[in-house]
Amino acid sequence: MRLSIHILFISLVFSFASAFAQTVSSLEQMRQKLALSKQDTAKAVLLIDLGRYYLNKPGELAKDMDSALLFSRQAKQLSLALDYDAGVGRSILLDGQVYRERGDRDLAWKTNEKALAFLVAHKMPYETGEAYRSAAAFFSVDDDDNLHKKIAYTEKAVALIGQAGNSLELAYTLQDLGDYYQINEEISKSISALEKALEVYKAVGYKQIQGVTNLLGYVYHLNGENMLALKYGLLAVKVAEEVHDDGMQLCTIYHRLAITYYVLKNYQLAFVYYTKAEAIAEKYKDAGAIQEIKFNLALLLKKLDNPKKALAELNGLVKRYPPTKKDQLITTNFLFANIYMDLKQYPRARYYIDSLDRLGKKFPAEVGRNTTLNKAPIRYFFETGQYRKAYKYLRLNDSITVLNHMHNARMENELYWSRTDSALGKYASALAHYKLYKTVSDSNKNEALRKQLNELQLQFDVEHKDQHIAMLTQQSQLQENRIRIESIYRKVFIGGLIILFSFLGLVYNRYLLKTRSNAIMEKKQSKINNQNELLRKLLQEKEWLVKEIHHRVKNNLQIVISLLNTQSAYLENEDALDAIKNSQHRMQTMSLIHQKLYQSENLSTIDMAVYIRELVAYLSDSFSSDKNVVMDLKVSAVKLDVSQAVPLGLILNEAISNSIKYAFKETKMGRIDIFLKPANDGRYLLCVTDNGPGLPEGFDPYNTGSLGMSLMQGLSQQLDGEFLLENKNGLRVCVTFKAIEFDNLENDIS
Repeated sequence: MRLSIHILFISLVFSFASAFAQTVSSLEQMRQKLALSKQDTAKAVLLIDLGRYYLNKPGELAKDMDSALLFSRQAKQLSLALDYDAGVGRSILLDGQVYRERGDRDLAWKTNEKALAFLVAHKMPYETGEAYRSAAAFFSVDDDDNLHKKIAYTEKAVALIGQAGNSLELAYTLQDLGDYYQINEEISKSISALEKALEVYKAVGYKQIQGVTNLLGYVYHLNGENMLALKYGLLAVKVAEEVHDDGMQLCTIYHRLAITYYVLKNYQLAFVYYTKAEAIAEKYKDAGAIQEIKFNLALLLKKLDNPKKALAELNGLVKRYPPTKKDQLITTNFLFANIYMDLKQYPRARYYIDSLDRLGKKFPAEVGRNTTLNKAPIRYFFETGQYRKAYKYLRLNDSITVLNHMHNARMENELYWSRTDSALGKYASALAHYKLYKTVSDSNKNEALRKQLNELQLQFDVEHKDQHIAMLTQQSQLQENRIRIESIYRKVFIGGLIILFSFLGLVYNRYLLKTRSNAIMEKKQSKINNQNELLRKLLQEKEWLVKEIHHRVKNNLQIVISLLNTQSAYLENEDALDAIKNSQHRMQTMSLIHQKLYQSENLSTIDMAVYIRELVAYLSDSFSSDKNVVMDLKVSAVKLDVSQAVPLGLILNEAISNSIKYAFKETKMGRIDIFLKPANDGRYLLCVTDNGPGLPEGFDPYNTGSLGMSLMQGLSQQLDGEFLLENKNGLRVCVTFKAIEFDNLENDIS
């Protein structure tokens, strides 16, 4: 979904080195130069500059176009008289640009072709590149054929302008090409072109790089590299505000930065920058920009669980600015469909799903490259239980995301595919797609981490180099001052040369001692810094590896759970099925522990309040029943070592599972109370209580063949705790234990 404002950086005014004078010279200054100039090539260049001045003058007045043509023809006549081929070609090219500005497209195209033929014949690479760039401006980006022609002409322009060695014009053209590539969803090519453009801009000292950095950040966002997108988006804002750029380009910069914050789930900052972008778009009354921003605001409100407000925003936008273009129609129907699905109004959502299908038939080229046409139908057919109908759109999305390296979209598609297969009982296929989902997810995280580390290292190297240069500069200045002072002393105290030389010798000796001492101290400090840096890197690598281990353990447990689920489909024995189900619950209990560890900054302790809530939610969802069982949690803020969290979680799993399965056989309503709180002497008390009939008379909990009861007793011993079962208005299972004291490694290091 192209949720951005495509401001194409098309510089239709092509100039060579001397022509850039018009950016700093007034019209009067150029006229004065013209009056004093001789009949030579410099005058021909100045005439073309004046023609371009009137071509680009705001207002598009007919008299300005007449003036542009007048100067162009004078330049052509002079160039012919001087046999100045470059001037002839440039004047013909300027004529074509004036015709196009007047709206005479056919004459403009023929004139541009004439200029191109002349420049090619006379082997002028830079001017030929200008002509190709001018030809690209005749084609729009609204359909594939025109876009492909625009790209082809711009690629030729890049090659020729690069060959001619005009760095700044090459950067402009690379920037345009990068923009066209991203519109055509050729993301890797777009990144390559834009990075080259930025490199050239910096090499020539060009300051106004907000356009290329903004576009580069947006393309990185499309590629799923959101940290790089944020880096370049913030840089674009900084540069734009420094150069006081307050036009529609700043609107685009704010808008794209808001999109990046939205993807990074920083919804507060996303809302701030959407609001800034909307204010600029309203100021310039740019309907297209307002539409795009409002679309994204609706998405933000939907994400903030406020679909009614999102629907109101969208209805107001459609009423004020009815969508007419292809992308607007697709986006509008996509948003309406998803918002109505959020509101559970599936009949209304179906209307927009059908509209998306009709748009796909109307614009067949979009079906093979636009994931927006497929994402809403996939969700609709999945949520309405029409699973088989979702496969058509899943397959289309798969080919698009793989072909265009759209990693985030592919992750979402594989997850939906796995859920759809699972709903239809295709467990092997579901597992395969889930593995693909995890593979893409892990690949994204590892690649993002690698790029982030590389960028941090680069920033460190640059800062270190700058500090070193500053230190050398300072030392050089000190030395220059010292020499100047010595020179003054020599001139003033000529008679005391002996004393002066003695003094200078003493100063020089002290300088050598100080320099030697500083060198030793710097060497020692450098060694200490290197050791500290090595220790920091080793600690980071250790933490990353431990997190990765927990992540892998959690993934392996999930795979075993899925395998057990697949195996259960082939069993009919209720006891066997029940045993597999219990095993799945126990493994999920341990899996949650490892998930919490790799998601947490602290790798040794578990926040039991959060963990118990998620475990209870999982168990509640896992037992399908017609009984209404209410679970009340009263859990204190307790952090436990992982060696205690695992057995405690397994005890909770067994106690809650037994209560759900056995405590409410005679009633359709029940209650389970779960609490964990501090007891006396630094001990903690965990209890699970239900209001069922309790244990039967004569039941000996310590002499039973029940695996669950044996597990709870054994795990209590592992905790060095006391295990208690008692009938108290139902069954009450309690464990009293003492928490292990642990050291906070981060505090020790700091």
